[in-house]
Amino acid sequence: MSVTTLTLHEDDLRTTAPAAEAREIAYGTLASAGFTITPESEFTATCERGSAAMTLLFGAMAGKSRQHLRLRVTVFAAPDGPGSVVRVERVSSGTGAGIVGMARVRSLHREHRDQVAAALPR
Repeated sequence: MSVTTLTLHEDDLRTTAPAAEAREIAYGTLASAGFTITPESEFTATCERGSAAMTLLFGAMAGKSRQHLRLRVTVFAAPDGPGSVVRVERVSSGTGAGIVGMARVRSLHREHRDQVAAALPR
């Protein structure tokens, strides 16, 4: 029998909420920010907003609100006690919009991760 050790990631958000509640809070927060939520499994989803086509065609000129952004949200039980951990990872790099787009995607990722963090109970 092998034991999997969870390594916490810089994008991990610890919460006192059980995994199912944390998932609903995270998905709801991102949906209210204009993301389309596509479940991959019970506790993982791809969250996407903006237009990939507009980002490729117009690059950074597509604007912040139309910048394509894809995140992956994974929720799992806290490894060392009650509650859970919500991981909000950046999947898209923004390379289609050049250097400015790449920086914008990093900034948007942090912004939306922080919104999820603020919505989760501590």
